[in-house]
Amino acid sequence: MTNAEFLTSSELDSLGLSMRRIPNLHGLRAFESAGRLGSFLFASEELHLTPSAISHHIRSLEKHFGRPLFIRHNRQVELTLEGQRLFTEVTAAFEAIEAACAEFAPRSAKSRRLSLHCAPSFASKWLSPRLTTFMRDHPAINIRVTASADPVDFARQEDLDLAIAYGKPPAARGVSAEPLGLELIAALAAPHVASKCDLTKSTATKGLVLIESAVSPVRWSDWFALNGLSSPKGVERPSFDRGALSVSAAAQGLGFALESTRFAEDELKSGELVRAGGGHLRDIRREMHFLCYRTAQRDLKTIAAFRRWLTAAIENETPV
Repeated sequence: MTNAEFLTSSELDSLGLSMRRIPNLHGLRAFESAGRLGSFLFASEELHLTPSAISHHIRSLEKHFGRPLFIRHNRQVELTLEGQRLFTEVTAAFEAIEAACAEFAPRSAKSRRLSLHCAPSFASKWLSPRLTTFMRDHPAINIRVTASADPVDFARQEDLDLAIAYGKPPAARGVSAEPLGLELIAALAAPHVASKCDLTKSTATKGLVLIESAVSPVRWSDWFALNGLSSPKGVERPSFDRGALSVSAAAQGLGFALESTRFAEDELKSGELVRAGGGHLRDIRREMHFLCYRTAQRDLKTIAAFRRWLTAAIENETPV
């Protein structure tokens, strides 16, 4: 028996003898949860840790990698570009581990799982702040949320129970889609930007920046037409592939964002963002998100419970 057999794992790691050169798994789990839920607080509730413990795990990971993984906001966090890359890889790894373990889980344990795939901005800006109530009211359901803009395929993704799709629901036989209410698509800007540029006047084009949401089916031309205005020519139009990023850029003063007020709820309430024209201009009203599931599984207890909760949450929305 060698002396190395009596060394602790930390001592082995310091000697470069550990078998896996990866960060602490508890830290990676905290990172994955916070990235998926968009909040250190919700990650702490999901993992039964304190928010400070989650923050400590994240800081340790950022120190390990030598770069920031999150952008911290008042009540939420947002993955950096490099954080998003790590999140994608870590999520895939945890899903592979979960799938392997699920093969050995009792049937009763499997029936309590609920897998939800969600459009990223809806997940971080609307769902995450409310999801704790579902978890509180349904402690026996182990919900798993993944977020990406990739379209879902219920025929191939057998482990997927539900999806919240953006723009339009998937057109597939045997799949039901429920619209999640009309959304207000408004022209939003930081107060100092809105006061400087009056979108109703042609002279406002100097220095005007119209932020584009690349994946949104609603375009600036739709908004100008609705308000009887000519769409300005030759203005800057930076583009983002996430509605949440467009809202964040507008709040930082980059320009006007044309986005759902669902994505800007906190910023509108705090005054970081205001509507163009002081709220006197018309907003576009459109169904933008859809809850999708296999029609044959409509009445499964876990799916039915989530549908009821989501419907009630939508009905109880406070207009902003």
